Amino acid sequence: MEVRAHKHPNYVLVGIVLIILTFLEISVISLPVPQLPFLLGFAIAKGLLILLYFMHLKFDSRLYAVLFAYPWPLALLLVGMLIWVYFGFRT
Repeated sequence: MEVRAHKHPNYVLVGIVLIILTFLEISVISLPVPQLPFLLGFAIAKGLLILLYFMHLKFDSRLYAVLFAYPWPLALLLVGMLIWVYFGFRT
C-alpha cells in the first residue's frame, strides 16, 4: 500500500474563516431580512470547512467523502418534512 504525502493546510487561516463566519451569523440575527437561508448557508459552509480540513476528508480517499455525504439528502428531507408538519398543522 502506497502512502501519499499531502500538503498541510493552513489551519490558522481556516480558523479565522470560521470565526468570520460566526460573526456573520451573529450579525444576521439583527437584520430585518429572512434569517433562515443565511443561517443555513453559514452553517453548511462552516460544516464543510470542518469536514474538509479538520477531519481531513479533503486529503483522504473519495470513498470516505461519498460514504459520509450519502445520508445527507435523506436527513435534509426528514428535517424538511418535520418543519412542514410542525408549521403546517399548527393552530
